[in-house]
Amino acid sequence: MNRTTLFLASCLCLLLFPLTTRATGLQADIVVIDGETWSLLASPLNGDDSIYKRVDEFLPKGRCQSTANWKGFIGCWEIIGGNLYLKKIVADMWDEQKRESYELEFDAAALKPILKEYYTKHGIRAKWFSKERLIIGRGNLVTYIHGGYLRNHEEELVVSIENGRITQQEHWHNKKVMEGWSCSEADFPKTGSEIIKQFPLDQFSELATRRVIVHMKNISLTPDGHFNDCDVTFTWMGTKQREEDPNHPIIVALKETIRKMCPWEVVYLHGKHTVSNPNGWFTILLGKR
Repeated sequence: MNRTTLFLASCLCLLLFPLTTRATGLQADIVVIDGETWSLLASPLNGDDSIYKRVDEFLPKGRCQSTANWKGFIGCWEIIGGNLYLKKIVADMWDEQKRESYELEFDAAALKPILKEYYTKHGIRAKWFSKERLIIGRGNLVTYIHGGYLRNHEEELVVSIENGRITQQEHWHNKKVMEGWSCSEADFPKTGSEIIKQFPLDQFSELATRRVIVHMKNISLTPDGHFNDCDVTFTWMGTKQREEDPNHPIIVALKETIRKMCPWEVVYLHGKHTVSNPNGWFTILLGKR
């Protein structure tokens, strides 16, 4: 295989992956609710630059940092009376002499000197933190995207939080319904290749000499694995010419192609039947091969 062929093959592989594969899944913080432990899919200590700077400068140097935990620590939280409190920080440390890792814990009392304006008898109240949609989960994973906190558990609370206080909360039970054509990171290259294979390329003379980069998002499915609809846009390769009209013949043909592929892998997520990566953009390359 010459360099040109290898380069084109590499580009095709990239164009058959969800765009989120370029990131890394992050280690979750921990939050206790009514005595039960959940995963907090966010890092409230990053919600304010000055707060994070204080914590980062306070914690010892030499923390173990990785792409899954670039901070080198996690926060342990508790929700009390509808308010979010930091109970302690656990730092991942490395002993160079013993060549082994260990943990250091800093409770709310230890953190009081750097966060004194937020200190209460319940812990450090996170008044600096607001987020419109915060996911708190527990149980087995139903979906997983190798980027950030993009994953879903069997049981989830979706909350809105303003100045450290929960203002709205939804409780969901998620599950995988059936196997089939998948939009997961591992399976989408195979799925994308099948879409390209079945697409009626001979019906579009303009694609005999040109290519388009197609982006699909918000794929919705029926409970029995049939394609329902999705958002589609495409750009002509090498240009900025963008098409998003749902009635464009290429978009209509693409959706008809996907509709013929059945069944799709179905997950029941936050009350809707969808694919395993509902928040990702899926990209394929259509046109002259």
